[in-house]
Amino acid sequence: MTSRDGARGAAMDGSPNWFSWTALVLFAPLVMVLFARLQPVLATVVTMLGAVMFLPEVIRFDPPLLPPIDKQTLATFWVFIGCLWRARDRVRSAKVMRGVDSFFWLVLIGSIGTALTNPDDVVTGPVVRQGLTTYDAFAGVVKDVLFVFLPFFIGRAMFRTPDDLRVFLKALVVAGLVYSLFALFEIRMSPQTHWQIYGYHPASFEMMMRGGGYRPTICMITGLAVAMFFLSSIMASIARTKTGESKWYVPTYLTTVFVLCKSTGAIVYGLFLIPLMSFVRRPKLWLPLVLAGLVFTFPLLRHADLFPTRQITDFFMGISEDRALSLWFRFENEDQLLDRARERLWFGWGGYSRQRVYDPMTGEDLSVTDGHWIIQLGERGMVGYVGMFGLLLWPIVSAFRARKRIVDEHDRHMVAALALIVAINAVDLLPNGLFSYLPYFYSGVLAGVLPAFVAARTSAPGRGPAARAAARRTAPPPRRSVAPAMA
Repeated sequence: MTSRDGARGAAMDGSPNWFSWTALVLFAPLVMVLFARLQPVLATVVTMLGAVMFLPEVIRFDPPLLPPIDKQTLATFWVFIGCLWRARDRVRSAKVMRGVDSFFWLVLIGSIGTALTNPDDVVTGPVVRQGLTTYDAFAGVVKDVLFVFLPFFIGRAMFRTPDDLRVFLKALVVAGLVYSLFALFEIRMSPQTHWQIYGYHPASFEMMMRGGGYRPTICMITGLAVAMFFLSSIMASIARTKTGESKWYVPTYLTTVFVLCKSTGAIVYGLFLIPLMSFVRRPKLWLPLVLAGLVFTFPLLRHADLFPTRQITDFFMGISEDRALSLWFRFENEDQLLDRARERLWFGWGGYSRQRVYDPMTGEDLSVTDGHWIIQLGERGMVGYVGMFGLLLWPIVSAFRARKRIVDEHDRHMVAALALIVAINAVDLLPNGLFSYLPYFYSGVLAGVLPAFVAARTSAPGRGPAARAAARRTAPPPRRSVAPAMA
């Protein structure tokens, strides 16, 4: 299983040491120190990326009356506190739960609807899975706020100008360069960073082996999460190279490390996107829009049997038989889970693994849930799915609509790169799980900076309706012709 919850359920090698829990506790004062010493925008991106990169995986605090608190939810809470402390004006002016944030209302409504429509137990043979209560709705809302909405809102509230976007892209590239040192170590010596620092592997060591070698995991849940992080960093570095803010050898080096990570799915994305970004001189925003449309309509495409599952499996058969068989197995499981989701299409089945398929006699679990899309559809139904993926993908639609107003070539490269980063991270949620809050953070940054580019165009001298109206008011009155009088 490749989702965070799935990986958490896998065998954990070793046991957490005292420092693993101490690291979670000390993260709060560390955030405050960074916000006190750095500019708020830089402190935000450093702490949001750093938490995912270096805090321990899997372990979590389980306080009463609240959902479990892991590194993801802990980070977003304390970073938000730091933003309130050092950048309250930005947070206030962002107008929470308005505009694109409105998609999160669907998530909240869906959580309540899921609890109300699933009070019954699910009985499969000797196994009984409990029905949902109002507490489940409350716990689900708290978890969604911390893991989904806050990362998005932090990105949207704190990153508001072209310079903020430059800071974000530079930080993402620097983070990739720092992480590459750990990745090269683990590629050679095996995934040992998490073990040596925190005393355990967050998942079975077998998941870290691929192609006769090792896939680095560092302090993330899987090797694929690391590979997708590197791919995002590469795309940011290409954009910075094309704007003259970086050198060509930075994306070349990061791409080399990325390939050595041995994550086939991520490499396939890279084979398409890295050359495209490198050689297309004027970036287009139609590709992120197409990818966003694919993700958003994917349940409908699978329901109508319009998605080319057989052709994709045949394509990967030419690359790797194991990978092709893995995809075929996933598609078969998705078909079963999709049939199950149709039974409660609007609000889903809720938690406690109620959305999975079980043997009716023995209660044995017959499902393998890999794709985040099918997990969300099964648990939340269509209402929750539209809310979750609408929040993630709508900034791409906004970027496409604003494309003609972004006249500066450098600005266009930056916006197109970030839109493509958001899009490819969303596409990866079709075959794989949501490993961290980073896709929502990236999307929030995109939503936050777009108005600045639009305002820059409409406020330029002689441009936009306001400028044209002002020009009409200040223009001298037209001279009246005297030709008739002379006649």
